[in-house]
Amino acid sequence: MAMTRLRLLILILLVVLTAGVYGSLRQLSATDGSVAAPNWAAPSIMALKRIASVSPHQNEPVYLSNLDCTLVEYRLVSDTTMRSGCFTPTAFGQIDADSDIVIFNGTDEGLQLLPTSPHTVLAPWPKALDLVAIDPLSTGGSYLSLYKNPLASLQSQRNILGQLTAKQLTRPPELPLVSATGQRLVVNPQSLSYSANGAWMVVEVMAGSFTRINLATLEQKEFATTYSRQGSPALDSSSVTISGDGRYVAVENTYATEFKVYDLHSCSGDRCVSYNYWPFIGSHIPGLRYLSHVRFVNDGLLSFDATTGDSATSGTYELAPTAGIQSLLNYLGLGDSYSSGQGAFDYLGGTDSDDNRCHLSINSYPMLLTRDLYSGVGGHSVACSGAIARDVGDLRDSYRGQVKSSLSWNELQQQQPALLASIMSNYLPGYVAQQRFVEQYQPAVITLGVGGNNMGFGNILQRCVRPAASLRTVTNTCFSTYEDRRELLSLINRTGRELQSLYQQLQRQDPSATLYVVGYPSIAVDNGQCAVNVQFNTLELAFVQQVVDAINHTISLAASASGAHYVDISQALVGHRLCEASRSVVAVNGLTAGDDGGFGSLHFLGGESYHPNALGHQLIEQSILTSTDNLRLARDAASPVASAMDSTLLDAPVSGRPVRQLSFGELTTTVRPRAGQMLDIKVDMLGAGLTTDQLYHIRLDGSDLDLGILPGSGEISVTLPPGIVPGVHSIDLIGDNQIEQPIDISQLIVVVPDGPLGDCWPATDSGLDEDGDGLDDGCDPVVQPSSGGPTSTGQPPTSSAPTSSSIPTNSSPSGVTLALTIQGGASSLVAGRAVAPVAIE
Repeated sequence: MAMTRLRLLILILLVVLTAGVYGSLRQLSATDGSVAAPNWAAPSIMALKRIASVSPHQNEPVYLSNLDCTLVEYRLVSDTTMRSGCFTPTAFGQIDADSDIVIFNGTDEGLQLLPTSPHTVLAPWPKALDLVAIDPLSTGGSYLSLYKNPLASLQSQRNILGQLTAKQLTRPPELPLVSATGQRLVVNPQSLSYSANGAWMVVEVMAGSFTRINLATLEQKEFATTYSRQGSPALDSSSVTISGDGRYVAVENTYATEFKVYDLHSCSGDRCVSYNYWPFIGSHIPGLRYLSHVRFVNDGLLSFDATTGDSATSGTYELAPTAGIQSLLNYLGLGDSYSSGQGAFDYLGGTDSDDNRCHLSINSYPMLLTRDLYSGVGGHSVACSGAIARDVGDLRDSYRGQVKSSLSWNELQQQQPALLASIMSNYLPGYVAQQRFVEQYQPAVITLGVGGNNMGFGNILQRCVRPAASLRTVTNTCFSTYEDRRELLSLINRTGRELQSLYQQLQRQDPSATLYVVGYPSIAVDNGQCAVNVQFNTLELAFVQQVVDAINHTISLAASASGAHYVDISQALVGHRLCEASRSVVAVNGLTAGDDGGFGSLHFLGGESYHPNALGHQLIEQSILTSTDNLRLARDAASPVASAMDSTLLDAPVSGRPVRQLSFGELTTTVRPRAGQMLDIKVDMLGAGLTTDQLYHIRLDGSDLDLGILPGSGEISVTLPPGIVPGVHSIDLIGDNQIEQPIDISQLIVVVPDGPLGDCWPATDSGLDEDGDGLDDGCDPVVQPSSGGPTSTGQPPTSSAPTSSSIPTNSSPSGVTLALTIQGGASSLVAGRAVAPVAIE
């Protein structure tokens, strides 16, 4: 029995090491996945830390100064003049509170949003569908009212030429805010503040009380006397913020020389316990003139800007009711499959299952950076294959993650707190938004690689592997028309605004961190000798490179505008790209077979296809280290801008079809159906910028063949034609968006035939197996020289590329992978295959 326990202990230690949880042990022992509750209202000790000069990325509207917003360049509908505004995100788009201009989801053009009364100001409600209406009073202060589902009452306004000029709200707001006695609340609108998740509002009732409002129930909680005084307008200007759980509210008023944090769980009547931090702050910041932009970073940390007139002491500070302020983690990697290491294999336990396909590899560049820079002080990665910008930064309580069975953030908190603690303490990706780990651990350095999935890069590659099945393709070359490429370029440009907002959101969440935004590498050349597993022709190879350049240029512009560092890795794989390197030293997988589904002996395209392998991630890591001085660039160092796209990207024949606003990832359906099968299709109407008062056609391959008409619920079942040709097709949602632009929301599917086919279906089987590994060379990620003869096709090898001896492996001598999986908060040891590729998503 003692020997068995000793073996088990050794096994557990091995699992922890091979799982790469380099920095989490001290977190587990210290916090067990949770952060100690702060004592804001009665601190026994306090800490103040200057983290930067006043940051230019902290923006706020002029009128509603307690709202965060992102500076955006845009143009109005039917206008070519570029403008700029400061926009706050809502569930249906972004709104500039100073001009009431809205940029609806799925568009990049602004439109005037008109209230029912010309004197009303429309205030964005972060993360929510609703709007706040502010009606100024001549006697001072304003009435507040709430619009529930304002999109249902919008009416288009047009000029004499019939062009859309504005959207008019046709009914007044449904919910005026009233006191317990039924009297309309007269508030100071400049004090209006929301929690980051949009669940709570704080407002200053004139000559009354600061009041917290639960926006789900409209329950009000008075907690402090206001500063508003008749004849003293300066006192009306307070910086207000509320924590995500609604417990703590910080109110700073420079003219009253007070900076109080209230605990709304410790109250007597309408007055709650508080502590005034102004004397402490003033004693540690010489020459303090005023404070501004107070924000909760998390429940235990506040940030604010201090102005003193001296650049040596002015800047952004952090405040905590603790003995000190330090990052709980030195480094954290965020991102999609190019960051998670899909394609480098050797995936961490729990990230390569039917439920969780995050494919976080120990060979990925964030894990290599952890090993080489942070192994002794703490680093990790929560990147997940398939991630889009929303999967990184969606802090709404309703967000459900990327795994199939995941609960929402709110459900995890309320129903499965032990599971949530395990997710957070073990850095398990895919279950919660990646920014949740930033919120909890406040890493000193962050790398983020995301945006390619928003821009449809995976869909581009999959279409190019098998374009002939698409009715929209006029040749055997993908995206062969001007219209195809114009739509794609517009999508890439639109995504830049979303990425800029994400970068700024991350920096507000962790203001002391240095954020490195990592681009995408060039994966192939168009003038070399291609192996049979590349499957692209010369024109397609040139096109893919142009797309990578355009994506990187857009990402770099967004990083520069937000104050983040752009890291150019476009040339990291030079000498080792597809069609450039010999098979033994190629750094990118070609077409890769998958084993996650099928009928009979069918195999599908693997998600590892056209992703960097283990060697590729080593090269990417070296490129990052070189360009960032080992991740030691100053936080305010200038960010480079990647070269613009090749001007020949749009050099393609004109087909004459309508140009639509193209987008990917908004439709969900079965991605591997059979001919004649019924498909259940869902779409997020708000997220996609759709309306409920028009028809949306569900079509196959963008043709005129209707499979059905989408109802306002956003859900429909359609049947594929029995005679559809097996292979890669698209399901397209065709119609107009909120600003009457034609749109095409596309989802690729692989129609599966009956009966067995080759290993590389639906691409081309070469009939070769040069290395004798049992996998056809047409979909073998790496063809290594072998003395063995050809064998029948089978599964990919356990290693997709040569790896250095210093890279850890999670393969045991018996050929199985030891992994630590977390289920319901309990740890268990499991054994599984070292490699399990997935279909391209």
